Amino acid sequence: MPRQLEILKEVLAGEFIKPVYQPIVSLSNGEVMGYEALSRISRAELHLNTEALFQTAERAGKLWELETLCRTKSLAGLEGKPQGRKLFLNVNPNIINDEHFKNGFTRKYLEKCNIDPSEIVFEITERVAVYDRKVFLDSIAHYRGQHYDIAIDDVGSGFSGLNMIVDVSPHFMKLDMNLVRGIDKDNIKISLCRAFIEFCRDERISLIAEGIETEEELKTLIKLGVHLGQGYFIALPGESFSGPAPELSSLIASCYSKHYVETAPSSVYPVIARLAKLVRIFPPETRAVELFELLKENPTINEICLVEGERIVGFMTRTALNGYFGGRYGYSLNSRKKIRELMNTDFLKVAHDTPIDIVSRRAMQRPYESIYNPVVVEKDGLFYGIATVRNLLEACTSIQLDIAVHSNPLTGLPGNLVIENEIKNRLFGGGPFCISYYDLDDFKAYNDAYGFASGDRMLKMVSDLLTGQARRNEFVGHIGGDDFIVIADYHDGDSFCRPVLENFSRDVLAFYRDEDIQNGFIISKNRHGVTENFPLASLSVAGITNRNKQYGRMEEFSTDAARLKKICKQHPGNYLEIW
Repeated sequence: MPRQLEILKEVLAGEFIKPVYQPIVSLSNGEVMGYEALSRISRAELHLNTEALFQTAERAGKLWELETLCRTKSLAGLEGKPQGRKLFLNVNPNIINDEHFKNGFTRKYLEKCNIDPSEIVFEITERVAVYDRKVFLDSIAHYRGQHYDIAIDDVGSGFSGLNMIVDVSPHFMKLDMNLVRGIDKDNIKISLCRAFIEFCRDERISLIAEGIETEEELKTLIKLGVHLGQGYFIALPGESFSGPAPELSSLIASCYSKHYVETAPSSVYPVIARLAKLVRIFPPETRAVELFELLKENPTINEICLVEGERIVGFMTRTALNGYFGGRYGYSLNSRKKIRELMNTDFLKVAHDTPIDIVSRRAMQRPYESIYNPVVVEKDGLFYGIATVRNLLEACTSIQLDIAVHSNPLTGLPGNLVIENEIKNRLFGGGPFCISYYDLDDFKAYNDAYGFASGDRMLKMVSDLLTGQARRNEFVGHIGGDDFIVIADYHDGDSFCRPVLENFSRDVLAFYRDEDIQNGFIISKNRHGVTENFPLASLSVAGITNRNKQYGRMEEFSTDAARLKKICKQHPGNYLEIW
């Protein structure tokens, strides 16, 4: 202890602290969202880790001096921080209300350092008891009012449990690294993580998993739906503001896309993987009587999946097993047998990427005695889970209602809910796509001049042109009003769009009087009620492909699409541009 105290005094006297910054990245695409500022002793001969240094400072009553030194060094090193990236600063909750601390985070002081308060996140640990809760919460309200963000650290193993989260209502929550460590092998940790994910989703809090050290932990967190991550496997803390290696970002994007495609809700028949649930599995050499006794003690187990080397070799329902042990001689005849001798090897197996409407039809075609048995789901030939017939039918019914409810009443084409899910499936599906938007220009003027009935017929004409051209299983949707969308599973959108434009140029003339066609315009009122000349209706077509750019986020795609649509609208007459 005396030696640690001496080291602390040397560090404070010589200011032997250097800042390092560890990136916090998106677990959907690997992009850096921010950095956590950490501190290291800069003199190699002073052998003491940072945690021990802070513990010594707390015992010696020097915590304020040490924290101030670390924060000062961290802020002084921000020159190379990319603009817009958050900076996470660890703060003891008992000093956040100190006037000296507040003076270090005034807007005037931060302007000198060229820092915007909205980029600062105060990371408050749950491991420390708060001495005066009212003063602490008043201080939090003060900083929130100054546009600082608040993060709660060490969630899941803290001193004050969930009370601080409820009181503070933070912008970020950081899962304690002990919850993250080995999460891929621990069902209890997975269940706890799911609870935090659901809570954060409801309260609009970003969840960060820290301490990620293995690829398996990373993949599990992505699959669970954690928003952000940091740890040695992603990137080590460094003196510069670097990010993860490109191959690590690619791994994150690939894992996220793969999982999204398998689990994303869709209104046009998603794959069966979405409904598959994991169940308890048993080796086929298990004695039948052991399973019979187990089922008596566990009424929630209704299916027995017999797996050998990750491949399912047999299946049995609770009812079937009870049948073997029922009757006068059932128990004595079967109690010595292994379940392999009784199991059913003729059961419905489907691949995880089979659409649920196909699975539903196959399930209903089974013999009557097995029609209500669950469906076994496999992935790459290995056991993936089971899907109950009840869930299967409920999903199909729900989807059919979705399609009916969200179809456009005029054209009968799918509406926005279905369209959004189709776009997401293409963005994260990994295959080629071309998503093209069709905007009917000067349609309002036509509607006002010729009447709504004529306007409806023009919209139906555009709908018929698009569906008639859809010969390669293209998806056609009606966004609403005079906006349509076509989603193709190939890059060459030109081959679809140009024939539509040519046919539209010909067919649209049938909707105008001869004099308007000769004039090349119609007379109608603008949005302000002023009469003016308007061109004949035309189509602006904006197409986005992933030929040269991969999209990791829906927002990124939407931004590009909006920009291109604006460009296309600025060109008079029929116009097509594809990126």
